[in-house]
Amino acid sequence: MRIKGIIAAALCTLTFACPLTAGAVAGLDKTDGELFDGNFTYELVNGSYTIIECDPTSILSEIPELRNGYAITAIGDGAFKNCTYINELTIPDTVTSIGDSAFQGCTSLSKIKLPKRITELSNGLFTGCKRLEEVEIPDSVNKIESYAFYNCEALEKVVLPGELSTIEPMAFSACASLTEIDASKTSAFTSEDGILYNKNEENLYRAPVDISGDVYIKNGVKSIEPGAFSMCTKLGNLFLPSSVTNIGDGAFSYCTSLKKIDFSEGLTNIAPIAFKYCTSLESLSFPTTLTDIGDGAFFSCSSLNKVVMPEGLKTIGEGAFTACPALKQTAVPQSVTTISGHAFGYDIKNDDYALEDDFSMSVYSGSAGEKYAKSNKISYTTIDKSIKQYAFIIVAAAVLLAAVIFALVLMKKGRKRASAEVRKADKKEQERIEEESYEKILEEDESNEE
Repeated sequence: MRIKGIIAAALCTLTFACPLTAGAVAGLDKTDGELFDGNFTYELVNGSYTIIECDPTSILSEIPELRNGYAITAIGDGAFKNCTYINELTIPDTVTSIGDSAFQGCTSLSKIKLPKRITELSNGLFTGCKRLEEVEIPDSVNKIESYAFYNCEALEKVVLPGELSTIEPMAFSACASLTEIDASKTSAFTSEDGILYNKNEENLYRAPVDISGDVYIKNGVKSIEPGAFSMCTKLGNLFLPSSVTNIGDGAFSYCTSLKKIDFSEGLTNIAPIAFKYCTSLESLSFPTTLTDIGDGAFFSCSSLNKVVMPEGLKTIGEGAFTACPALKQTAVPQSVTTISGHAFGYDIKNDDYALEDDFSMSVYSGSAGEKYAKSNKISYTTIDKSIKQYAFIIVAAAVLLAAVIFALVLMKKGRKRASAEVRKADKKEQERIEEESYEKILEEDESNEE
């Protein structure tokens, strides 16, 4: 009898020919306003059902429109999370909202039909759906939220809907096969040479992963958005115009062939993990306008052996240059006021930070660089003392040059031979100038040490 009841209920659901009232469908379990039908757990909210959980072992291809006399209008946060047996799925048009991370980790999902009335693709909606190849975004969608398609490795093409006005950070990051984003239907975005920009081309959102060789960012671009070039493994050399002021989170992460970056004056911020795992990157020379280097910005850049930081730099984030074993030495400008934990001189071993024995720093006395070196027991030298030594040499050379010029002037005037008294006076004056210069440098040195 139970089997017959379930069959009858299924027929009623499919044909909508049976009058459905609360409790009328056999085989449904109800607990405190929740309903379970063998695949889904539903919650009654304002007269309609929300799917709050899918049985992770379920094998299904569609979601019903009705259950127990109520329309199914929403899918809750994480409702299908890690449902790894679903290959294709059709969502009915009764559904008007889909929650955050609803299909996260559905690693077998290759095709999905979305309802026509949703207005947003929520945060992390398809994160980690590694086999997702085909998704038609309804024209009603006006926002694609952060991480919506993050790490959808098989996704090759996306057609943006006509009503779209907002793409949030990392929406298409780590999509290792994404070679085309069609923006022809929307007026808020444009695509040129496969690169997606906003309408005025000031924000660069996403580049095709097959972009290769030398890449010149278009002049006028102000911000390279988070994840914009992530997984572009064929990118060779990068040239940035002076218009670029910001490089977003993970913007060039996993660009494993990137060897050279030409930073222009104007750049002020490099966000966290911006160049994470750029394993071919060898040297860095930052512009004088740069003020902030974010957490893990150059994490695990294993070939990086030279970093030139400008006076004017203020903050260096946690782990900014961690796991860069080829980087043996760095000089920290006096302008730096904040150096967060494990910024330099550390590797990762056994999932923990390990100090590199052969790493050293050049710092200014009393600076954040010296405090960092001391607190982390890193070998260091002070730059300012060396500068004063060089200053003395320069002053002495200048005095010597002045003496030579003075002698030449005397010769030009026809004085072939100076008297013993003149030579003696000149020598004494020269010694006096040198002594005063030397004493002044020593006084400054002692004053600074105090």
